[in-house]
Amino acid sequence: MGLTSALNTAVFGITYNQRQLDVTAANIANADTAGYSKKTVSANAYFDGQGNVAGISATEVRRVVNEQIQADYFNSLADTNYAKQIADYTDRLDDIFGTIDDKSSLSSLAGQLSSSLQTLVNDPGNYAAQQEVVAAADAFARELNSSYEQIADLRQEADDSLSRQTDAVNDLLSGIEDIDSAIRDASQAGVSTAEMEDERDRLVEQLSGYLDVTVTKGTNETLFIQTADGQQLYADNQASTLSFSPSHLLQPGQLGNSVMVTTPGGTTYDLIAGSKSGAMVATAELRDDILVEAQKQLDTIAAEMSLAFSNVTVESSAATVGPDTGFDLDVSALQPGNTITLEYTDTLGQSQTVTLVAVDDPSLLPLDDAATANPNDTVFGIDISSGTPATYITNIVAALGATGLQVSNDGSDNLRVLGDVGAPTSVQSLSANVTVTANSDQGLGLAIFVDNRDTPELFTDSLEDGGQRLGYASGISVNPDLLADSALLVNYQTTPTANTTNDPARAQYLANALNNGANYYDPTSGIGSSSTPFKGSVVDFVNQTVAFQGNQAEDAATYSKSKEALTSNLAIRYEESYAVDLDAELAFMVQLENAYAANARVMQTINELFDELLRIV
Repeated sequence: MGLTSALNTAVFGITYNQRQLDVTAANIANADTAGYSKKTVSANAYFDGQGNVAGISATEVRRVVNEQIQADYFNSLADTNYAKQIADYTDRLDDIFGTIDDKSSLSSLAGQLSSSLQTLVNDPGNYAAQQEVVAAADAFARELNSSYEQIADLRQEADDSLSRQTDAVNDLLSGIEDIDSAIRDASQAGVSTAEMEDERDRLVEQLSGYLDVTVTKGTNETLFIQTADGQQLYADNQASTLSFSPSHLLQPGQLGNSVMVTTPGGTTYDLIAGSKSGAMVATAELRDDILVEAQKQLDTIAAEMSLAFSNVTVESSAATVGPDTGFDLDVSALQPGNTITLEYTDTLGQSQTVTLVAVDDPSLLPLDDAATANPNDTVFGIDISSGTPATYITNIVAALGATGLQVSNDGSDNLRVLGDVGAPTSVQSLSANVTVTANSDQGLGLAIFVDNRDTPELFTDSLEDGGQRLGYASGISVNPDLLADSALLVNYQTTPTANTTNDPARAQYLANALNNGANYYDPTSGIGSSSTPFKGSVVDFVNQTVAFQGNQAEDAATYSKSKEALTSNLAIRYEESYAVDLDAELAFMVQLENAYAANARVMQTINELFDELLRIV
């Protein structure tokens, strides 16, 4: 190697060492900076035709990042934030419902109402005992009102949160777009982009908490970001735009608006529908599913509690026509939402159950079998808008035409259902479940609760206008008549003679209705399933609902903790993959300084040799 070649090598070495020293010094200085990744210098040497070093390029600064661990960590952020959001809201939801041991919980208040009714059975004429029942009923109704409104507030809070999250994601995408532009320009100019890539990673990390996104690199180190189902969120250095219209007042059962995305090319799609995890997905799910389900549970409790007290069974009377037997039933008391239940044996010898549901709006017909919670019945809707029992019966005859039964008007506007010996079919039972409209002389039932959303009116569980049950928990209240006269808990008959003030019959009926029923409950409330709905008393359902909320909150918390632990582990591994090791960097700096000194000595020696040669010449 000639002196010139040796000098070039030393000069290039010093230049490279200086660049490495600068980068290493930056690593040491930023060791504690969040998100800063270790940098290294990549060098390329160029040789002439004789194999001598002709040049060296040491301008490319590279980051030390394990991209696989990074991707795993970013993906886990979506799941963790999703689980955390669900756990936070379900914990607050559990606080609203309370626990079975909590004296102010729905379960405890239902127990207090049951206990006060049992006390009244033992002393019906006791004014204090009557007032205790009224007070317990009022406390239960008020707790339903309060719980429903608190959940409505949570839904509104989730809707507002989704609006803020939309703005945040737009800001993140805009920031990524700006940095990507700078990275593209720097890459084309041959300038290091490592620092800018660190900043971009921090933005992508935040974005991953909101949505489960897939991130890949395109040309010039710019990004391509897609949703879980492959929809474009960011591409070709252009960000899509998210839009969301908040709902200022979410009505019962009303779903909120979704987050829509418009790509730079003008295509629009539903972001929530196209995503599977992340804080935004959790927020939308809470607003439109979990919290709505909780409100439906409260509506179901309110409805079933009301119906248990106010509905009475209208029994049929035996009827025989020739060889065929069956029953006659008075249908004049039917109101929208009331039902008729028919049990019979069909032509194949199979037991069948039919439920006829009264409706005042014929546009609702035909009804689906899901109109009742009973998984074993066939449902027919019956138009009673005429207000004429004879017309009711005509409609029932049409509905039951395919059963093989003999269905008719008995001549006194009573429904007659007979078996047919020739078919053969037979009728086992026929009855109606109707809501009392007066405080006395209609049996032992009493409308303890009424629907007070507008003006006080009877709750009959009608299906019109979306169903009277929808939002009922927000307006259930104690019957004003009962508030004015607690003796109605005992006085159920005025003609032909009034019952005595110590008659326990009505109090016993109300207590049994609350504790001894075995009804099916709406599976869409989340308790039970369509094939196996929950069956039990009203108190059983209240307890089951409170337990459900507790279990849901516990499961969500457990899931959140497991996801958080996984993300924490990945975060540690990710940080270790890019973090600066101060000891290693300081040791490397010593090596660089030694190399720098060695190259300097070579240059000094060559300089002395050149001086000596010049003196000789």
